[in-house]
Amino acid sequence: MTRRDTVLVGIDGTAPSLQALDWAAAYARRTGRSLHLVCSYQLPDTHARGDWPYAHPLIEDCAVRRRVEQVLEEGRERAERAGVPASTELAAGEPTGVLVERSAEHALVVVGARNAGRVAERLLGTVSATLPAHAHCPTVVVPSRHHPVRRGAPAARLEAPRHGRVVVGVDGSPGSEAALHHAVQQARAWRSSLLVVRAVPTGTWRRTPWQRSAVRDDLVSVARDDLAGVTGRLGTQHPDVPVEGAVVEATAPGALLEKMTSADLLVVGSRGIGGFRGLLLGSTCQQVLHRAHCPVLVARPVAGHLPAEHLPVELTTA
Repeated sequence: MTRRDTVLVGIDGTAPSLQALDWAAAYARRTGRSLHLVCSYQLPDTHARGDWPYAHPLIEDCAVRRRVEQVLEEGRERAERAGVPASTELAAGEPTGVLVERSAEHALVVVGARNAGRVAERLLGTVSATLPAHAHCPTVVVPSRHHPVRRGAPAARLEAPRHGRVVVGVDGSPGSEAALHHAVQQARAWRSSLLVVRAVPTGTWRRTPWQRSAVRDDLVSVARDDLAGVTGRLGTQHPDVPVEGAVVEATAPGALLEKMTSADLLVVGSRGIGGFRGLLLGSTCQQVLHRAHCPVLVARPVAGHLPAEHLPVELTTA
């Protein structure tokens, strides 16, 4: 059985997971979807500690299960206070693996992000850092710095976006095409405007001053022409979504982080042009996730996943 009209939310009772639940509830309320809350747990290896292999694991498993059941029930009640129906699932296993498997059945997966440093994430790994690379559907990562968690119905304070803007980065890659498609859908759901950002890293060119000026002018001109084509077609195909474009002379991460300050949601492709084959997440996506101050949607292009009528517009001019 599939739940294509359901938003999958990973929760564990922590403040970041409650923020993810709040965002997901507000989105589900706007789009008429329901939520499926998953809380997973994994007991430590008792044999490695030299514990007796029967009594201790059984006692610990019962205690953990009771806590997980409590987290799920509190999450369901929180969603229903927001006016959103929610189902729950207790799963045994590593959280990322569980969510990756479940993501194949859902339209969107939402998780919270802790403010761990880069070293901690590289050594230990986190769900928010690894799930976007493997999920079968788009992933939304809600940073812990996004907004404070409060008691009560979460959708009420999120019903009106703070900035009224969704930002998406494009570069002509398949990843950015998928990002553009989902950005339009998100802007429509949140009744927000859409800002399409094209980065031009002119500062990386090492040439003589006159060569640098000529190269810069050419790069910016081409980027503006391409972007005008994108925004023009979006305006024609999606007249209900206000669209504007911005060419930013910076690296892709720098441009997106700059525009993120006035965004309620940032949409990026999992990999862009120039990404190394075999990397599931490109450097731009990784840097944005590490430094995000607003929710980030990571879109992964999947061959044959989008019906023909929902394929994103081309990002190159004829």
